[in-house]
Amino acid sequence: MKIQLLIKLFLLLLIPYFASSQKYPYPKTQFRAPIDRQLNISGNFAELRGNHFHSGIDLRIGEREGEKVYSPEEGEVSRIKIQAYGGGKNLYIRHINGYTTVYMHLQNFSDKIEKYVKEYQYEKQTYEFDLQIPKGKLKLKKGELIAYAGNTGSSGGPHLHYEIRDTKTENIINPQHFGIEIKDTIAPNIISLLISPEGDYSRVEGINEKQTYKIIKPDALTPIIQNSKKQIKQYDTINVTNQVSFGIIAFDKSENSTSRNGIYSYNLNIDDNLFWQFKIDEFSFFDSRYINACIDYEIYSKTSERYLITKKLPNNQFQNFYNCEDGGIITMEPNAIKKIEYQLQDFKGNTTTFIFYLQSTPSFPSSLHSPQQTPTHIFQWDKDNKIEDDQIQILVPKNSLYDNIPINYSKQIDSQTLVPIFQILSPSPLHNNMTLQIQIPNHIKDNSKLTKKLVVASLEGKYIISIGGKIDGDKIIAKTKNFGTYTLKIDTIAPTIAPKNFKSNKPIKPQQKALTLTIRDNLSSVAKYNAYINNKWVLMEYDGKSSTLIYNINPEELNQKTNTLKVEIEDKVGNKKQEIYKIVRR
Repeated sequence: MKIQLLIKLFLLLLIPYFASSQKYPYPKTQFRAPIDRQLNISGNFAELRGNHFHSGIDLRIGEREGEKVYSPEEGEVSRIKIQAYGGGKNLYIRHINGYTTVYMHLQNFSDKIEKYVKEYQYEKQTYEFDLQIPKGKLKLKKGELIAYAGNTGSSGGPHLHYEIRDTKTENIINPQHFGIEIKDTIAPNIISLLISPEGDYSRVEGINEKQTYKIIKPDALTPIIQNSKKQIKQYDTINVTNQVSFGIIAFDKSENSTSRNGIYSYNLNIDDNLFWQFKIDEFSFFDSRYINACIDYEIYSKTSERYLITKKLPNNQFQNFYNCEDGGIITMEPNAIKKIEYQLQDFKGNTTTFIFYLQSTPSFPSSLHSPQQTPTHIFQWDKDNKIEDDQIQILVPKNSLYDNIPINYSKQIDSQTLVPIFQILSPSPLHNNMTLQIQIPNHIKDNSKLTKKLVVASLEGKYIISIGGKIDGDKIIAKTKNFGTYTLKIDTIAPTIAPKNFKSNKPIKPQQKALTLTIRDNLSSVAKYNAYINNKWVLMEYDGKSSTLIYNINPEELNQKTNTLKVEIEDKVGNKKQEIYKIVRR
């Protein structure tokens, strides 16, 4: 009976723990650092990136590859993913404490993991793969060597991308909650402010247009520069009318680093009361694209500047976007003066404060207000949307937008190719795919060889980028997450192959460790690549960002004085290229 009472008491004590929605603090002592050097960050957790929040931290490795990476806790390899772009060589470790760590852009794996990888690659004759590892196959001890940091995939330089995820939910968590100690005594830096009028009867400095302000120090000179941002100092006053929302650009730095990293915590106070807050300790990978609803996307699409905004769009479902009942919009009563205070803080608690004031002014018509182009369509975020004519059907499903948005649709015929060009333009982003169903012109449809080479292409200035497409009867269907200008292109040109560090029939260097080749495709992109030495398949690593195929020389494969290297490439519409080289060893 006493034992049963003890069990009941124990369970009662656990209920508040499991029932609580509070997820913090995380355990700070369970993980060791993944690298053995002074930890320095070149990319913060959840900082603002293109179409996503950064899902980990980027650790510096001294600007060169090969830094040893260790398992921070006991566990086992649960997944290995290798890709030409993205994370490059990725490793996932499931730990005994309920968390999973992820490592990206690796140069290589430790010997036992590398052996497993190579055996799989040769068995399947592929460099790229995404594989779930059977339980118990690759067990690891805490502190065991697991990999070497590198620069693979879409990395912009040697570093270790490090993530911690909740194994059960797969949510991504800030690694600094797990004892990752970064020396940091430098407070965040505010660069620029955005004040946006909300509605036809609102103004900022008498203008019904968004106004941006560069932050300057109190003692700085403020010359008026044509076509530049306006300038604002601490305690300055901005005249506004009716309703406005706010936006901010800021960055953080840590010791011994020149990187402009993201901010951990944003607070906006109005008259010393909390009005808006933005802080991310944990988020779902599938919610990451909601970044486009958290920034002023119109400005970003024109300038690449990301203003984190207070205004909450109707279909912004990002749970970390903390917002007041007013939806991030402040209403100025006549003759009111309000104190606006931004408080920015990094993970170490270093804080920056910037204060300015809003002065309510009467509304007068402004001659500076430029008339907006009348859109051809209005798409609604909570409904299915469609534009259709005899040449195209454009489908944007319900919940693919963050708000009701204007769309300007037009088309014209290319005088040379007789193929239509469709403009589907909006200053707003897409969250989910838009589907394009385009009728294949008769002069292409009647030629089956040309039809097989057809792709839907995006025209971005002087660039032509294929988004692919699937032939369905007399239509080609493609999906995209971007508004823009689209047309049809025929890809009949095979990829190209060119040696980089060797010549056919010329001896390679005695100590040469690799053979490298450049492979490129003009439009639809490389889909397949294979290499054979003396008629046997060999592993070639593909680095997408540099368009390079790499063969790490294995003397057991390159085992003759004169060897035959055959390289075969195929693009996504079936154009093929083959080159044969004679590799001579001294």
